[in-house]
Amino acid sequence: MRVEIRRVWDENFGVSGADKVWRQLRREGLEVARCTVERLMRDMGLQGAVR
Repeated sequence: MRVEIRRVWDENFGVSGADKVWRQLRREGLEVARCTVERLMRDMGLQGAVR
């Protein structure tokens, strides 16, 4: 799961937050809870751009 999250985050130039990463993973058919994506992104030190 971490690999998929990192791939989606990198494809979006590191600007996507957990919500957008979660939505993209769901579009690709991966059943995962948003809170899981949030937790894993936090553990990996990934965060979206702040507007």
